[in-house]
Amino acid sequence: MPVRLFACLALLAAASDARAAFLKYTFTTDSAAGGGSLSGSFRVDQAAILDGFLSAGDIRDYLFTFTDGSGGTAQYAFDVLAPDEIAVNPATGVPLPTGFDNFVFGAQLGGIGFVQTTLNSDALAPGSTPWTSVAQLDDGSDPIFDIGAGHWQIAQEGLDPVPAPAGLALGLVGAGCLALGRLRRG
Repeated sequence: MPVRLFACLALLAAASDARAAFLKYTFTTDSAAGGGSLSGSFRVDQAAILDGFLSAGDIRDYLFTFTDGSGGTAQYAFDVLAPDEIAVNPATGVPLPTGFDNFVFGAQLGGIGFVQTTLNSDALAPGSTPWTSVAQLDDGSDPIFDIGAGHWQIAQEGLDPVPAPAGLALGLVGAGCLALGRLRRG
């Protein structure tokens, strides 16, 4: 009987609405000195920042694109987070004020350039986040340098939820487990 009881309890516990929640950090350019723009995003599993820190190992799906004033583009993959951990609000992912700048660096794919953005407590305000881009475009031209300001948007996105049984189905399973337990005792 204990095995069936534990099986019923396990079924009821597993029937909750399970979600894999992520935070998506999206960067948008508000201004640029050289007429270019930088945009991109990365994702973080929300469970990874429950300790209040965003670390380099938490960053997933990082992809940034720099477009120069003439329309040439370069893409960047995640490289470095400085410092190694950024204090964040575990519920929202927004960086906490620390008095120091936090930096996110990307390395150019197929080139020698880099991008750098800050990720500070004021990151959501338009124009609050300085950025720098150095790109060596594929055409062999000289590297392109641009600087500007932008902002981050941090939004929760979830994967498709694991379907949970309806309340009626859970009630029937629970009632069946109880009835089974009573039959065994009687």
